[in-house]
Amino acid sequence: MKSASPTLACLPDGKALLGLSGGRDSVALLHLLLAAGHRDLVVCHLNHRLRGRESDEDAAFVRSLAEKAGLTCEIGRTDVKALARKKKLSIETAAREARHAFFTRMSRKHGTRDVLLAHHADDQAETILGNVLRGCGLEGLAGMGLVTDLDNGLSFLRPLLHTRRAEIDAYVASHGLAYREDSSNASSEHRRNRLRHEALPLLSEIAGRDVVPLLNRLGTIAELDAFYLNDEATAWFEACREGQKLTQLDSLRELDTAILNRVIGFWLREHLKLPGIGFDEIRLVSSMLLPESPAKLNLPGGHFARRKAGYLWVE
Repeated sequence: MKSASPTLACLPDGKALLGLSGGRDSVALLHLLLAAGHRDLVVCHLNHRLRGRESDEDAAFVRSLAEKAGLTCEIGRTDVKALARKKKLSIETAAREARHAFFTRMSRKHGTRDVLLAHHADDQAETILGNVLRGCGLEGLAGMGLVTDLDNGLSFLRPLLHTRRAEIDAYVASHGLAYREDSSNASSEHRRNRLRHEALPLLSEIAGRDVVPLLNRLGTIAELDAFYLNDEATAWFEACREGQKLTQLDSLRELDTAILNRVIGFWLREHLKLPGIGFDEIRLVSSMLLPESPAKLNLPGGHFARRKAGYLWVE
C-alpha cells in the first residue's frame, strides 16, 4: 500500500454533482473532496428500491452526510425491478439507465454537466474482465475513462480510478469514516460480485501475482490504441461522407480492416443511429465494398444497406 491518502485526479473547475451511494468508496471521495476544498458539490443519491428498508436507510444516511457537510442533497427514487421488467433489461442495466436519467435531470436542474463518481482501480479491473467475457473490442478493453463524455451531455469524472480499494479502505479506517455496507455486494447472484470475489483472486493465484494492475495496464494500452484508430477512422468517415451516404468506395476498400470497420461503425451507429448494430453487422456491411459481394444486405430494425453507382446507403 503506497499511501493512506489517495490522490485525486480529473477534478471539475466549478459546480459538480457527486454520486453518493453511502458506501465506503463514495464516502471516502466526499471526504477527500471536502478536505481538498471542493465544496461546490450537489450530493446525488438514487434509491433503487431493491433492498427495501435497507435502501431507505442508505438514502437517509446520505442525506445526513450532506446536511452535516452543508451541501445541497438530491434524493431520487426509482423502482428498478419494475423498470427492468418493463424494458426487458437486466437489473444491472436497468439500474444504470435509471442513474443516468437521474443524473441528467439533476444536471439540468443545477446547471452542471460534471458528475463525480467513486470508481477505483479494482472496479476498473472488474469492468475490463467483464467486458472480455462479452467478447469486446479495444473500447471494452479500455474500460472506464478518467473522464467519460456521454451523448446526453453528461461528463463522468472518476478521480479515484487509479487508486486501489485497499488504499481507500485504509483512508476510511484512518479517518474513522462511517459508511453503509450494501448487503447485495456479497451475493453470488450478481456476475460482478463473482468477478470480484472469485475470478480475480483465482486469476491472481494462477498468475502468481496481483492481476489488478495488469488489467489496468491493459486498459491504458487499449485506450491509447483505440484513440488513435478512432481518430484515423473519423477523418476517413468525414472525407467519404456525402449526406447520409458513403462515397469514395475505392478508397475505403484500400483501408486496413481495423480502420474500415470503425468507419462503417461510426456511419451506422453514431451517424445513422441504427439499432442492433454489432460486430457481425459492421463486418458484413464492410464486405459490401467488394465488387463481387451482394449489393443489398438486411440489417436489424427493418433496414437494409445498398451499394450502387459508387455509393453505400441505408434504406
